[in-house]
Amino acid sequence: MGSGSMAACIFKPLTILGFFVFSAATAQEFPDSLPMNEIRVLASHNSYKIQPTARTMKFINRFKSVLGEENQPFQLAYSHPSIPEQLSTYHIRGLELDVYNDPTGGRYFKHRLNFFIPKQRIREEKYKALKEPGFKIIHIPDIDYQTNYLSLADALEELNAWSVSNPTHAPIFVNIELKGSALGDEAGILRLFGFKKAIPFDSSSLNQMDSLFQATLKTMYRTSDFLKNEQNLQERIQHQGWPSLGDVRGRIFVIIQGSGASSYPEHGGAFKYGSSENPNCIFLLCDDPFANEMLIRQQRSTHIIRTRTDAGTIEARNNDYTRLDKARETGAQILSTDYYKPDPTIGSFVIPFLGFIPN
Repeated sequence: MGSGSMAACIFKPLTILGFFVFSAATAQEFPDSLPMNEIRVLASHNSYKIQPTARTMKFINRFKSVLGEENQPFQLAYSHPSIPEQLSTYHIRGLELDVYNDPTGGRYFKHRLNFFIPKQRIREEKYKALKEPGFKIIHIPDIDYQTNYLSLADALEELNAWSVSNPTHAPIFVNIELKGSALGDEAGILRLFGFKKAIPFDSSSLNQMDSLFQATLKTMYRTSDFLKNEQNLQERIQHQGWPSLGDVRGRIFVIIQGSGASSYPEHGGAFKYGSSENPNCIFLLCDDPFANEMLIRQQRSTHIIRTRTDAGTIEARNNDYTRLDKARETGAQILSTDYYKPDPTIGSFVIPFLGFIPN
């Protein structure tokens, strides 16, 4: 969970309307010759997530005074619809999936917080898929566990079906965040109450994940597709330039980040977030557009950069577009938000463009 700028800077209504009109008129109307780093896509943050129940929120709010500013419960209060709805209705072209390793199955089947909440029925039959071995999609095990997709395989299958059915779509960028810590890792007292520790990702589990990507995503754009016989990804850009929009239409890019990402196979199909000094890195993660403004401006010709337009529901609650403005100014190509549609329980805050636009 992160926080954003608290500054009060509100877009004028006409400015927002202008964005919508521009987007509706121009989405997906750019020449196929356009280099792929010259497009900008709207992405959803924690794309699988469903907001915790009212009883859960009420319970964890009892402890907000000891959780610290960065971990306030209100930051969990957002939801997303299914992946196909995000892609079709809201023209989202970037997704983020938080993945936990569960090689024997059942590790995250019980949701321990429910044992402390009176009258919150534990409907474990709904979560039977969590008993199966595999990679699980969860925000915070035991607390913020409600999701549209229990397993990575389920999410990838739905994404693949949509991509195959929409062969001319703008490229889709999928963040896979490997989670190496859960509440059970934080304190022994929580483990006594049954809160689980996370299972680290290693080379074996990440080889399995790579196989899952390549077997499931029929339209995956692999690192080998990008290399074009060059020695590394940056040499491809230097010698041959970026692939064009036409080259990557209808394709899915998978980008790995998080705990254990260095163990992902060297010649795997997915890309990895890294540093600008790494010749095999073309994706940079710069979530704070203020702190990373100069880096984004300097690297956007040789990298595709993800940043966030809002975080922790803070900008939405303050109707604050300062962070969006800065993200756009930097030229970052992947803009991640929780508010491609407004939440009427908070207000009218919405990131006001659809599909993709050129930088």
